[in-house]
Amino acid sequence: MVGFGLLLAVPGAFALKPTERFDLKELESEPNMTPGHFADLFEDFAYDYYPYVQAPDTFLQTRSGDCDDYAILADYILSRRNFKTRLIRVELVGTRINHAVCYVMEKKVYLDFNNRKYAFNLERSSPSIREIATKVADSFEKNWTSATEYTYSYAEGRQRAVRTVVKTDPPERDPDRPANR
Repeated sequence: MVGFGLLLAVPGAFALKPTERFDLKELESEPNMTPGHFADLFEDFAYDYYPYVQAPDTFLQTRSGDCDDYAILADYILSRRNFKTRLIRVELVGTRINHAVCYVMEKKVYLDFNNRKYAFNLERSSPSIREIATKVADSFEKNWTSATEYTYSYAEGRQRAVRTVVKTDPPERDPDRPANR
């Protein structure tokens, strides 16, 4: 019994592991949640496109989803850990593809479902929507047309646009430039 008590005192002793199944309540109460740890937990999830955002427990139970499911859940969990997060959706040229990521202001990185299997699963970027959009598009070897910062509410099942950057507009008109915030 003494050994059990010592194990409880070791930070991270019961941290969630990528190979384990976990639900939303366990993810919310994970004691060692950071953007990197969040990304690590999804390395074994499969990509499956859904035309809607899955409920968090569905995404976690099936271990299958797409960039919206991942980015929105990252925003939900990390913002509850006092990280300042931003959801960014990038429209790519010549495709019906748009791609969503979750940007973490304090770390100057974004979480991308396409990077979840890599050792370096966080992508460095300035907080500008334009730079994030360029990096996301480059990762697809595509160009981008517009990128939107948005919010999402699980309760309402609804996205709300906050600000949009159009690639062909001059960067000085970007609504997220420091002078425009």
